[in-house]
Amino acid sequence: MAWLAATRLNPDAAVGYYGGSIANFAQENPRCPVMLHFGTLDKHIPKADIDRVHGAHPEVEIFWYEADHGFNCNDRASYNASAAKPARDRSLEFLKKHLGK
Repeated sequence: MAWLAATRLNPDAAVGYYGGSIANFAQENPRCPVMLHFGTLDKHIPKADIDRVHGAHPEVEIFWYEADHGFNCNDRASYNASAAKPARDRSLEFLKKHLGK
């Protein structure tokens, strides 16, 4: 959702967590700064897919964490506080920078 919003709408910034379908839309160009977060242990999202997105859009900030899919959702067994905290901190700084708040 964040990727498609960034490529099809006009937000000031977009942040996405473990977006598995982004590679299907890698040819679309973001209209705003984008930050993405992924887990290295996520079996649903191949690293090669995200590498393709990054190759097409090197300006997109992509971060990898030693974590599984859903690492930022504390309602999941895969929740990983040591990955969720830096991802949240990075996201908040990114949004403050681009939203001016």
